Amino acid sequence: MRIRLAIPDHLVTPEGLEAALEATSLANEQAIRRGEVPPLTEAISKGVRWKPEPFADGEHFDMSHIVSARGWGDCDDLAPWLTGELRATGEDPGARSVVYKSGPDRWHVVTETSDGEILDPSRWAGMGKRSAPSVSGVCGITARPFARLGEGALCCVPHIGEYWSRVDLPFPGAAGHIASHARARTPEESLHRAIAGAIACGEEIDSDLVDRARLMGAMLLSELDGDGDEVGSFFGKLIKKAVPFATSFIPGVGPLASAASKAAMSAIPGGKKKRAAPARAPKTAVRALSKGGGKARPTPDTITHAPTGAVSVPIQTPAAPGGGPAMLYYHPANATGPVVMRF
Repeated sequence: MRIRLAIPDHLVTPEGLEAALEATSLANEQAIRRGEVPPLTEAISKGVRWKPEPFADGEHFDMSHIVSARGWGDCDDLAPWLTGELRATGEDPGARSVVYKSGPDRWHVVTETSDGEILDPSRWAGMGKRSAPSVSGVCGITARPFARLGEGALCCVPHIGEYWSRVDLPFPGAAGHIASHARARTPEESLHRAIAGAIACGEEIDSDLVDRARLMGAMLLSELDGDGDEVGSFFGKLIKKAVPFATSFIPGVGPLASAASKAAMSAIPGGKKKRAAPARAPKTAVRALSKGGGKARPTPDTITHAPTGAVSVPIQTPAAPGGGPAMLYYHPANATGPVVMRF
């Protein structure tokens, strides 16, 4: 049985949290009595560790069965397990799980014994130590949602002389995403880095939209044909070019690397050493669109968004799950602005 409680932040109180923790403590007590799980102290000695929750859908007060199987838990998992152990073994039938404020919007759960002693099993399991997952190794930060649940998205935003990019891919089995961020002096390099990071992480977690992220990146980073001032009918051209191109779009080996190599080779004609000419800035879709170079209405189903004048354009792609289009957003009125894709 899984019980979900949705409590608005302004209604969260110690009493409310401790009532939910008591339910978990009682269940853990019964599990230990029946021999379904070991006592927490034994589990920690065998490798169970403290680790902050990665879930994006709120706090999980997980049972000892789940924590034991995955090998880690946070304070609201470990303290009720210890409380259940003290009760089940008869060491302290009056033990209880309690909370206290550890920050403006944060709570910490510990076990309080009958005589008032505070036991913190999270510290026993590594919290606060240099080897804890929150201190060493690769650790992430939490950001506001960008892509919709189950979908992917990317953006490239010019800001103070640089370009900032972000790519979100859905995390399988969780109500959240991985988010890859990058910044660089050019829109191509910034977006390339962000997509490369998302692909590298997405392949490790088997995200469903890795291939589609490749395709979106190839579309925006491919060089455009023609010398027109506006990017209007590039959609069909880029889709045709992007399908074979996307297969070679891998972290570290992308359109920028190959373009840079060609520019470097062409700077030395005939094998004689000459002063290298300044590399021509590639005319890519992301560069053109971020500088207001897109048409205001490139397709019949283009949507104009008031009052900003931004437009959204549906793009049919072969990799679209369920046949739905990707959506491209940009500012066409000769104005520098963000380029956003939802896929």
